[in-house]
Amino acid sequence: MNKRQILGIAVIAAVIIVPVAIKFTNSKPKIEVELAKVSKKEIQPSILASGNFVFRQQVQLSSEVIGKVSEVLVKEGDKIQQGQVLLRLDPTLIRAEVTQQRAIVRSAQVNIERAQLNVDRQQINADRSRRLAEAKFIDASKYEDAVHQLNVAKVDLHAARESMQQASASLDQALKRLDKTEVKAPISGTVTAVQIKIGETAVASATGMAGSSLMTIADIGSIMAEVNVDEADVAKVAVGQRAKVFPAAFDDQPVAGVVEEVSMAPRANLPGASQGKTYVVKLRLSETTLGIRTGMTCRVEIVTGGGSLRPVLPIQAILTGDSMKLENKGAKESKEALKGAGVVFTVKDGVARKKEVKVGIADDNNQEILSGVVDGDMVVTGPARVLRALRDGDQIQEKKTDTGATKPTGSAASATGSASTAASSSASTTVSAEGKKS
Repeated sequence: MNKRQILGIAVIAAVIIVPVAIKFTNSKPKIEVELAKVSKKEIQPSILASGNFVFRQQVQLSSEVIGKVSEVLVKEGDKIQQGQVLLRLDPTLIRAEVTQQRAIVRSAQVNIERAQLNVDRQQINADRSRRLAEAKFIDASKYEDAVHQLNVAKVDLHAARESMQQASASLDQALKRLDKTEVKAPISGTVTAVQIKIGETAVASATGMAGSSLMTIADIGSIMAEVNVDEADVAKVAVGQRAKVFPAAFDDQPVAGVVEEVSMAPRANLPGASQGKTYVVKLRLSETTLGIRTGMTCRVEIVTGGGSLRPVLPIQAILTGDSMKLENKGAKESKEALKGAGVVFTVKDGVARKKEVKVGIADDNNQEILSGVVDGDMVVTGPARVLRALRDGDQIQEKKTDTGATKPTGSAASATGSASTAASSSASTTVSAEGKKS
């Protein structure tokens, strides 16, 4: 092959390679996305709610008498039995009151005895005056005076007995207050909190006052979920329905639950809260080894009906509300108008295409698709930031797999293959030409 032929081959190779190189150099890089196929799955109608974990049985102990704490016999975490003494208040003042009331009772008893003796004496005088009056030895008025004195004595006796009852009642109250200086456990369980210390003053129950709360006891083996269900959904909830409970601390480890109680009255709104009504729903949890503690937050998915096969997509694939930008909608359209609608990006020939879809029921992972896409369509599911920024017509390719290979979408695969073939052919031609030249 002469030099002219070699030069001709080189020119032809340059004509093929340079445009291809320029095209690939100047083309916009493809956006890597995650894809999912519209498929039919069993989806059950459910509602979502949030709340926290509470003990089924929990008692907040308060003092019934005022006194300084002299002994605290338990600490947080101690297991206790019903009737066990938990703390003692200083009984000095109340014991003095008991002593005083006992003295008053004894005095009242003496007064009764004195009044009884007076009644007996006046009765004798009245009887004697009656006999003398009948025998005409004294005037009838003397007899009447004796009867009057007897009646006065009886009234005094009755008053003494009433005073005795009052003194006895006061003594009983003092004894009860003395007994209440020992605070005992009303239930068996575990001490979950001790809010008072030795030397502090316990006061009779009064919400919010320092010293009104002594300690908390609970049956820690009976934790349940307590969630707030919106008024629009509470009619769908019934006792016995199954649920999945997702503790915030173990969000990837749901716990099975069953609805045990649905409140009849709405929960009172806090000052400044929205006007929407919520209802408390309590759920019994299945056995779990998770370290769930009271006060932890949780979210709950309550299954409200039977399941059936429906075309679905992962929830994250559907843009709704503020995230969706419909081509034929104005910027001022309200969220209410968009309810039940959404936007997805399908993939065709490596190009993202925006489509409006109508959505139905959802569970915790999937959303039913009523219209807009069909079974088998490929739809962009993420990453979330990429999906929110994606535009109709963007060039995309499926995100790299764990092996590092990129899955081209649509015609991108054939284009990539053609480019590789062209590059290989050109390289072979160049090598041959160089070999011939040498």
